[in-house]
Amino acid sequence: MERIIKASSNEGDVVADFFGGGGTTFAVAMKYKRRFIGCDSSRVAISVTLDRLVKIGEEMSGVESNLSSKESHFQPKLQADGTVEKVPNIEVSYLGVYPVDKFTHLDHDSFIDFVLTCYGASHNTAEGIAHGFRPPAQQEPIIVGPANANDSIDAQTVKAFFDEIKSRLEPNKMVRAKIIGWRFNRQVVEYIKVLLRYIYENTLPMEIDLIPLDSKEFRKRILQRYQDVDEAEFYLRFSKPPVIGDIRVKKVGELEYEFEAMDAFSSNEDGYLVNCQWDFDYHEGHFTADKDYILSRQKVKPKGRDERFEAILTAKYKFEKEGEYTIACKVQDNLAGETVLAKRVKVEE
Repeated sequence: MERIIKASSNEGDVVADFFGGGGTTFAVAMKYKRRFIGCDSSRVAISVTLDRLVKIGEEMSGVESNLSSKESHFQPKLQADGTVEKVPNIEVSYLGVYPVDKFTHLDHDSFIDFVLTCYGASHNTAEGIAHGFRPPAQQEPIIVGPANANDSIDAQTVKAFFDEIKSRLEPNKMVRAKIIGWRFNRQVVEYIKVLLRYIYENTLPMEIDLIPLDSKEFRKRILQRYQDVDEAEFYLRFSKPPVIGDIRVKKVGELEYEFEAMDAFSSNEDGYLVNCQWDFDYHEGHFTADKDYILSRQKVKPKGRDERFEAILTAKYKFEKEGEYTIACKVQDNLAGETVLAKRVKVEE
């Protein structure tokens, strides 16, 4: 790969690999000061590649990255100004399957744009509460909730949205209003019931629906626009982080321990764990997979399903010396979800 890249490109050129795998092409390109772009259908492959590139960046620059920082934004970046050697930004974008937690720091306007684009709606260019409309005309007004998956649109905003639509109703012209968001609190759900009764009792030509972003209903509406998409079941999915209940620790020899991710599972519908990585000297916000546990999985044949890879949730490691260590486990599922759990361990001979 080094010979190919050296022979076919110069410093500053762009190298592309659209079947990235473990990231060898990008690693070589980065070492030889080429820019690069690539993709892979596997979330695990992207994770392995990013980890590999960050390590190279740290070696080149002499600084540690903020890759896993809790304060990181939608696209993790590695920056090293004024160090041994400048390292370019490394950006990861998602297409088709989107980890929910990556939206947490997205500003509301960008989130609205994302949702309206997915839904095939246009922005509201006039004044008003509605964020956009789906054709035909303005018969399907849309309002979008907060970007943070833990937050709900409030009842006051829903009331203002309803009042705006009601003031513009026309005879014999049905309006189907949509409220799209990650979740809806109990107050909003109960208020929608009140509005539906009001609509029925006053024979208003309108409907109003709550549509969760990660629901089958939302995906169904999107896939109607992309009927030629292969494996549509995995297109436009919003994935939640998996869960690790605890890390079991067992001493099996001198400075040697066994670890197991207990009660670990995917929290996504149709999800399952596909990989498990371990870091035996974890520093907060900086996960570096041990070389023997970058890919920890096995082929299985579940009853009634095709053969697939599933994560191996155990590991064994021999430490060099006694002391207190923080070990961490990272699990990834088939729908782009991943999570890290850390635990302090006292290592003894």
